[in-house]
Amino acid sequence: MPNVKLITERLIDEVVEGIRQSDSIYILTSFLMRSGVQLLAPFLKEALERGAEVKVCAGNYLFVTHPDALENLLHIHDSIEVRLFKSNGKSFHPKAYLFGGEKGDNFFIVGSSNLSRSALTTGVEWNISLKEEFEPATYAEALDQFSKIFEHELTLFSYALTNIPVPLASWNTTPFSHRSKDFVSCFAHTKLSH
Repeated sequence: MPNVKLITERLIDEVVEGIRQSDSIYILTSFLMRSGVQLLAPFLKEALERGAEVKVCAGNYLFVTHPDALENLLHIHDSIEVRLFKSNGKSFHPKAYLFGGEKGDNFFIVGSSNLSRSALTTGVEWNISLKEEFEPATYAEALDQFSKIFEHELTLFSYALTNIPVPLASWNTTPFSHRSKDFVSCFAHTKLSH
């Protein structure tokens, strides 16, 4: 893979390659869709079973994240870390996939692709892949920024996501206009720590 690469088709190929070769896999997207989680689940499970660290963070901005996508992620493996950033109405629009490990082929992808089947396979998307060896300071900054969001005081931990008053899976049967209200009310009183 070149040091810097524009990816306009089949981001899934680059993401799966990163998952397969990495000891740490960090995904940060503004939203998660059920279709994207289903697509990546077998690869993430395989990585977790070999001992890789997998952290996924999405947001509740505009209430697009599928609640059952969060729930499906949580059930992939006991050691996966899934968090939800409570945007409180502030725009939350990152899309980044970071891969690292002992092998030294560390890289990250940033661009327009959220975690959905369309964005990863056939959608019109633009993403840039950047190798750590080409730009170590930028790679380090990307890891630092991911950590800041993942550990932010407005980020709900996996424990909080599994202990909210209304089951996540029940939201996908709610009409969208009402779903946002349910989403807000469910997380309004949820504690933001383990």
